[in-house]
Parts: sequence; C-alpha cells; structure tokens
Amino acid sequence: MKDHYDLDKMQRRIGPVRVDPDATKTAISIRVDSNDISLLKDEAERLGMPYQTLICSILHRFVSGELIDKSEARKIAAK
Repeated sequence: MKDHYDLDKMQRRIGPVRVDPDATKTAISIRVDSNDISLLKDEAERLGMPYQTLICSILHRFVSGELIDKSEARKIAAK
C-alpha cells in the first residue's frame, strides 16, 4: 500500500464522524444457491439495477409484508 499512497500526507478528519444509524446497512455473508444468484443477476440486469440492490429490495418487501408467497396470495384471492 505504501507504494501507491503517501500516508504521511493524509489529513485527519476534523470533528466527529456523523453516521445516521437509520441510513446504515449491515454487511452479511450468506450461502445462496448459485442458480438462484444467477437468476437474480439476470433479473437485476433486465431491470437495470445492481443485483444486490434487487436482493435488498426483495428482502425489505418480504419483511415489511409487501411480498407474500404465491400460495398465500391464492388463498387470499379465493376468499
């Protein structure tokens, strides 16, 4: 790293670093079937977005109740 950057010339940030805790994202590591990732990447490309953004959107919609299982949707529609 020293070959690429002169760390002595770096300046310390003044003041505290302000991070909005509501705006932060948490990095996770999960094992996902490679075929599923491939399909997600294809869909994200079709939609013109990064695949990780698509995955985050799907997870958010699921946990917030906006995304439901197809069989549950059929049950609701049949009522």
